[in-house]
Amino acid sequence: YSEEAVVQGEHWQLVTSGSGQCSTPAPNPPTVLLHNRYTLLSAGDKESPPTVEETRPCTTKVEQSPATTARRKRRVVVVGDSLLRGTEAPICRPDSSSREVCCLPGARIRDVTEALSRIIRPSDYYPMLLIHVGTNDTARCDTERIKCDYRALGVRVKEFGAQVVFSSILPVKGRGPGRERCILEVNAWLRRWCRQEGFGFLDHGVLFQEGLLGGDGVHLSRSGKALFGHRLANLVRRALN
Repeated sequence: YSEEAVVQGEHWQLVTSGSGQCSTPAPNPPTVLLHNRYTLLSAGDKESPPTVEETRPCTTKVEQSPATTARRKRRVVVVGDSLLRGTEAPICRPDSSSREVCCLPGARIRDVTEALSRIIRPSDYYPMLLIHVGTNDTARCDTERIKCDYRALGVRVKEFGAQVVFSSILPVKGRGPGRERCILEVNAWLRRWCRQEGFGFLDHGVLFQEGLLGGDGVHLSRSGKALFGHRLANLVRRALN
């Protein structure tokens, strides 16, 4: 299923892992500067540690007392497009009751914004909400539209009172210099915007290049999926510890 296969009139299916539940299909919509909360992650000699920047998270919810928080189920949710397919095992295997991957094949930023109300449970406590989306949006090379959609998503996630981390958009291959420039520009803006809004930013840089991208130039190879899942799983583990 291609990342860019969603066209007007089609539907995408929410696929979850870790909770044992799947939501019903939803219609098409009309990668944090912290106080060093997360330590640098290491993925071996071939991988440079991911940079996670964070500031104090912005939230519109009333802070819960320690006693109230302790009674609520702790859950980390990773949500985004089909690049998350294949990351379920490394992320959820240690404890599927507190970790969930929600893969929305073909999703754009607006799809994630709409899906969050079906994914986030008010009765649970979220140490972190990790979002990876944006690859499909860059196909149009409309950076202003992409920024606008990210801002709308930012307004939505603040309603949940969770620590939010955005994952940078991964590079693509063979889609033209305009697409590459768009991804670089959006990632640079996304880093600044996350700092301003108090969100986390997981920067993959140019790590996912030759050998880690699949034949279509958009999805990841087997090695790329393993590395991507490892980086996300490390961040999830630190949020729960």
